[in-house]
Amino acid sequence: MTTNLNILIENYHHLIKMKKINMLLIVIFSLIIIIGMVIVSSLYLSNESSQPITGQAILKDDVKVKIGYREHLLYLPAYVAQKNNYYAEEGLEAELINFDSTNQLVEAVLSGNVDAAIGGVNAVVPLTIEGKTPGLLRIFNLGILTDDFDALVVAKNSNIKTIQDLEGKIISSLPGTAAKIWMDRMLDQEKLNGKITIIQTADSQQLNALVSGSVDAIFVLEPLATIAEEKNIGRILIKSPISKYFRTDLLFETSIMSNDFINKNPTTAKKIIRAIDKAIVFINNNPDLVRTYYSEFTPVEEDSFENKLPVSRYIPSYEMDINKFQETTNLFATSGLIEEEVNVSKILIQ
Repeated sequence: MTTNLNILIENYHHLIKMKKINMLLIVIFSLIIIIGMVIVSSLYLSNESSQPITGQAILKDDVKVKIGYREHLLYLPAYVAQKNNYYAEEGLEAELINFDSTNQLVEAVLSGNVDAAIGGVNAVVPLTIEGKTPGLLRIFNLGILTDDFDALVVAKNSNIKTIQDLEGKIISSLPGTAAKIWMDRMLDQEKLNGKITIIQTADSQQLNALVSGSVDAIFVLEPLATIAEEKNIGRILIKSPISKYFRTDLLFETSIMSNDFINKNPTTAKKIIRAIDKAIVFINNNPDLVRTYYSEFTPVEEDSFENKLPVSRYIPSYEMDINKFQETTNLFATSGLIEEEVNVSKILIQ
């Protein structure tokens, strides 16, 4: 009996020892789990601090962009996108920068001094560059130059009644290669080539040149023709010489960015395109309203004759027709406006 009791006591002590060991293991294992959870939680919180949280907005500064334009009607999309906050809606803080000539504006795009030129860039310029040095520029919007946007204007009291009366006279043309070619085409068809002097004058100086008598006529884009009439300093001799001597409803206006900017800033480039597409839709749907914007960004000083000014039709990026623009480009080539034939599928952003 005594022996059996001793055995039971020994077994009891052994069981106690085993329980102590098991409890120690449990405590150690629990501590390991707790420490692991703390480490994982720290790593997770650290990672979350640098990553967006699903369903929550992350506040950040708008991306700053520089938008080039000129102070005439064809650059309307650049201004509408600013006035209607379309740049801001895309997270862009846009600075609009005015240029005196298309060539200066396009050079600024190529050099990176501006990020995009919006609305009215003469298509001849980017197409000429593409023909000589492919891959520098991309076109992402087009506009249609209708019959109402250009005119040949003489002084109000001039005795010039017909284009033939301009023989031996001086015409001030708006700057650019295309303008001179259009004037030369007009003179060729009127058999006046070599009989009239063509000089190029900055847009801002053309009305002054007409008033001063230093030139006998000016070839201008709107709003200068309407301003001349409204201020009683000029009258239209030939309405829309581009349509009359070249072609009507010309796919002439473009918006451009450099390939370098697009490659380095693909997200920002897409945001600019979306902002301008919104502006174009607004313009096409609200022509009477957008006329009231002209006095805010062009030389139109009074809003009393804004309703007389034309509004161009624009084509957003997603509706551009490669075939139609190719047809226009081929016409430019055969007419001498560009020297090289251009495959427009390589310059249009689709």
